[in-house]
Amino acid sequence: MIQGPSGQPSTDLNQAESDFTLFAGTDLVVLNVGVEDSRGRTIKGLTAGDFKLYEDGRPQMIKQFSSEERPVTIGIVVDASGSMRTKQSEAVQAALSFVDASNPADEIFVVNFNDEAKLGLPAEVPFTHDPRQIRRALLDKRPEGRTALYDAISIAVNHIRTGKWEKKALLLVSDGGDNNSTHSLAEALMEIQASGVMAYTIGLFDETDPNRNLGVLRRLSRMSGGQAFFPMELSGIDSLCRRIAENIRAGYTLAYTPPNPDQHTLIRKLKVVATTPGRKPIVRTRASYLLVPRWSK
Repeated sequence: MIQGPSGQPSTDLNQAESDFTLFAGTDLVVLNVGVEDSRGRTIKGLTAGDFKLYEDGRPQMIKQFSSEERPVTIGIVVDASGSMRTKQSEAVQAALSFVDASNPADEIFVVNFNDEAKLGLPAEVPFTHDPRQIRRALLDKRPEGRTALYDAISIAVNHIRTGKWEKKALLLVSDGGDNNSTHSLAEALMEIQASGVMAYTIGLFDETDPNRNLGVLRRLSRMSGGQAFFPMELSGIDSLCRRIAENIRAGYTLAYTPPNPDQHTLIRKLKVVATTPGRKPIVRTRASYLLVPRWSK
């Protein structure tokens, strides 16, 4: 349940604009926030008073707050190009571990990509939580061919918008390389920034692969408030996926009213700070959002 600063329940968030391309007149900016300690352990039990929120360096009043676990719309985006030939079975098993550790009420979809990107579930099944359907979707493409990563991100962002849950996240398993997309990296980054989606990335790569690009995975996760992981061993991705599922479930939701919504400032920077006794928390949320005046549409 969303609560106002006084701790009283509020239903205003049902009318909030959850898409991070915000328009003048939008009531609230809604942020999904993760908090961890220095060992990567999720910090739970914080209240609204433990957070400070800034837009473009200026403090903002937190109008609504929630620490309640809620279902999530999740996209699993998996590289099926030739470079993943020896890693596909581990990637699929890790994704299934992620599903097993997620909320049973989550709605999940799959995007596979090699020469081209496409949704993995049947057309009549836009979302599911059935591990059997997800396994079949993950194995829909043989690991071969080139890499259309940026197209996969575009497809995933467009599909995730149709999900019913306000909180949305992507799990991307790839080496970060792209050599066959019709979309550019700039377009993919803009779509992530405009969507409000938290992107978690797992980099699986060979040191000899000239197409790997771990910087892309870092940028996607950092700008969206997610995290990037680069396991040294394939056996480590199973536990990583479970950790990511826990982080997504245990996050906080903060909402505030954007100041000066009619100003022609397209990109506004965000910062959230948390205070916990005896610990130095690490706060993860998106770094900015787009504000578009309605008259400029």
